[in-house]
Amino acid sequence: MREKIVGFKNSYITLDILEQFSSYGQTYEQFGQEILELETEGVLVAVKKAGRNNKVPSLAYKYRINKAALKKNLQQDIVLKRFKLHAILIIDEYFHLPPEEWENDYPFIEKINTYIEKYGLPFSEVPAPERSLALVGDEKWIQEKGGQKVLERLQIWDELKIIPVSDPLAFIINPNKMKNAHHLHLIVENKTTFDGLSTVIKDTPFTTLIYGQGSKITKSIEYFHKQLPLDDVTHTFYYFGDLDWEGIKIWNRLTNKIAVKLAIPFYLASIDKTPTTLKTDQKPSEEATKSFLSFFEQVHQEKIINTLENQHYWPQEVLSSAELKQVWSETNWIQSSMKPF
Repeated sequence: MREKIVGFKNSYITLDILEQFSSYGQTYEQFGQEILELETEGVLVAVKKAGRNNKVPSLAYKYRINKAALKKNLQQDIVLKRFKLHAILIIDEYFHLPPEEWENDYPFIEKINTYIEKYGLPFSEVPAPERSLALVGDEKWIQEKGGQKVLERLQIWDELKIIPVSDPLAFIINPNKMKNAHHLHLIVENKTTFDGLSTVIKDTPFTTLIYGQGSKITKSIEYFHKQLPLDDVTHTFYYFGDLDWEGIKIWNRLTNKIAVKLAIPFYLASIDKTPTTLKTDQKPSEEATKSFLSFFEQVHQEKIINTLENQHYWPQEVLSSAELKQVWSETNWIQSSMKPF
């Protein structure tokens, strides 16, 4: 109830709306007592001119919402409960957050506190689902339900020695190249491009075609050597993504994990096409952009930067399946990768 009242944008609220905020299966008497408690606390101030109903308990038809009282009550609650929690749990951030954040997170904070009081801090690292189950009884809480944010707010993320679990790497293998001493790998950002190229991998010198799944590649690439355990070989990775601010940043983050070249022929073919309007609100990274553009000639650098600054970009889909296959099959990739990373 409190959470919904806090989220209500208007300064006044009617009884019929409050009734919509009541819990499923709640009786009128239970609902009425909850509203009267909020009246007593000064959170809801009855508008006298609107009158009250004749039910028991009697409630006003209209209330003014005193959000200052809600905030005051929140701060008092945080102070009171802080003394009940282990000293390692820092909850100061909640003084500056909306009340619903505290109300949503506190049940989990209690469970985390119980775990720490009983077992102390862990000595060894374990995967996120295992730690999540131990802390709050839900193996998906940390990675899928916002648990990591809560642990970071409490300033204990590092102390809990959690190993994030990412999705395995998705790729297609060219069986004709498995015995090579040097292997080429093409990473593409989007599923459409991955599908368009998948049927011609045998016509290329590449060992794998890797589906990056957007920014997920920066984590899933860690599985590469586990999923393709080839001994005494070398690898060269190429990347082709959307030519927008986000695609540039994904490539740049990936370079922190592996040495990866830009698949320049695909990008050059893309910028020969008409760009499309950028539909999402993206912000550039000066460092990533500078590094990305350094692989292109000056004339291409200017075209790319002018297009992006004018809120246009080239999605991978600007190239048809036939064009993608032609670029991949006809480029002399072997010559361009004579110095493997």
